[in-house]
Amino acid sequence: MPMKQTLTAVLFTILSSSVFNAYAADEAKSQVTPSPEQIKQEAQANTKYLAAQALKKAKAVMEAYGEFAPFGAGLFQEGEVNFVWAVKPGESTKGINPVLVLNAVRSALGTQAEAGRILGSAVVYQYRGTSNDGEPREQINIELEYLNGYAEVIATQYEEGPEGIEFTKTTNSQYEPKVFTGDQTSSEAQ
Repeated sequence: MPMKQTLTAVLFTILSSSVFNAYAADEAKSQVTPSPEQIKQEAQANTKYLAAQALKKAKAVMEAYGEFAPFGAGLFQEGEVNFVWAVKPGESTKGINPVLVLNAVRSALGTQAEAGRILGSAVVYQYRGTSNDGEPREQINIELEYLNGYAEVIATQYEEGPEGIEFTKTTNSQYEPKVFTGDQTSSEAQ
């Protein structure tokens, strides 16, 4: 290669490198680190969205089949929600061990969380019991978790009416994470 072309190539490489480094430095300066409060608000907004999607799916499955086995949902970075089924909708739930199914769903979501594929998870199951006054109580529980350690359980009571499933009362409480339990969580962000 002639000397003039070699010098031109070296000069071009140096200039290109300088321009790229200046651009990268400007980009780093323009990125703002979110505050713990902003992180908490994002977690709450995303888990609220995930809960709505999970409750909508549970209602649709119940209206179609009358019941469902525990299932899960994962929230991906693009906002997509994918569902995890140990027992597919419409398959018989007779004779299943709900605890084993719950653990299988949590394990599948935990694998996705450890790999950094999901931002949040929802584990959904039916609960049938009695209220304080002895009346039968049916509810859908949703265990919500987010990668920053945010975790809560939402309990939504329902009744079957002429228009299908009607939600009547919702309560929520914090709980210990069961899906996002590894290094990807931070209790500081709660």
